[in-house]
Amino acid sequence: MNRFIEIARARTRLERYGWPRLQMSVIVLVTGAAGLLASFLLLAGGLESMLLRYPLAVLIAYGVFLVQMAVWTRWGSDASDALDLTDLPTGRTGGGGWSGSGGHSGGGGASASWGPSSGSGSSSSSSGVDLLDGVDGDGLPLLVLIALVAVAVVCVIAAGWVVWTAPALMAELMVDAAIAGGLYKRMRGTQSEGWWWLCVRHTFWPLLGVLLFFVALGVAAKVYAPQATTLMQALQAL
Repeated sequence: MNRFIEIARARTRLERYGWPRLQMSVIVLVTGAAGLLASFLLLAGGLESMLLRYPLAVLIAYGVFLVQMAVWTRWGSDASDALDLTDLPTGRTGGGGWSGSGGHSGGGGASASWGPSSGSGSSSSSSGVDLLDGVDGDGLPLLVLIALVAVAVVCVIAAGWVVWTAPALMAELMVDAAIAGGLYKRMRGTQSEGWWWLCVRHTFWPLLGVLLFFVALGVAAKVYAPQATTLMQALQAL
């Protein structure tokens, strides 16, 4: 039995009976919230450099994404009986459904999106929320608005890629878990790739794009507003 054929069959089952994109949307939201919280806690803990804090928050959020995918891979069969590998002509004799979110995408999954987090300056009198403390009654300055739009565009593109390609990633995770468990009797010679490697392989480029964006954002803030501890403070200092 060809591994790629089984992945295609599993994806068809997910798209027809499951909700992989809905599930991935929830995972992405949790990942983004984890990134915001991580940046806030790092700032509260004394890490004021945006050049270090923002990329580190991205990596922490990505770790949360991997944990969620591990949970989905391990416990997906207990979440729903809608998808059952016994329905696939693979020789499996055991049950267990898998849940996902519908769609018709091909290709691999992607990483979640993370924006700069909220935080308070520990060495200055400002204590507003990061990305929001520049808002006043007169509206957002043009430069602030442009920066917010840039962050939003990067996050939406990354999140959209993750959600749209979720069926492919989840289908491959299903098949790989079945191979690892010896459930495909006619694929006994096939080796499992491992859930973590599949997730990284599917989401590497979106992760790299988000990471490089926030690195560039931190570099620009350090050069033009070295005393700022939040993005809004940096924009106000220009």
